[in-house]
Amino acid sequence: MANEPVSRPCGADASGAAATYTILLRDFTATVSLAGRPGRPTVRISLELKVSHPGLSFPDDITAVMSYEDIVEDLRRLCAQEAVPGPEYLADRTADLCLAHPKVRHVRVDVELSSPLADTAGAGVTITRNRDTDC
Repeated sequence: MANEPVSRPCGADASGAAATYTILLRDFTATVSLAGRPGRPTVRISLELKVSHPGLSFPDDITAVMSYEDIVEDLRRLCAQEAVPGPEYLADRTADLCLAHPKVRHVRVDVELSSPLADTAGAGVTITRNRDTDC
């Protein structure tokens, strides 16, 4: 029995844990057009992504790792939309955009809108999503 192959989850390392690394993108800022709200409030989006690690001997090539610029471009397009329903929509769409990248396994999205209320600097939402782990 000692010579039997060890079964590991897809993409797992020798300990059985999936090999990932974390990308942090903090305080992406843009103005947005909110449905039913005058003006263009400022939105701040922060991301934490767990990304599949390409392995110890991956090539020195941008296609082997997750590109920050791809994420930023996605956020720019999202925030440029007209009549955005609200911060929940932005958080949900941001999670979808991140998980559309095959290397992303987990995403946490924090969205905060500048607040017109004198008592608060902003209001927003946080969501987390995981990719199905089936191989």
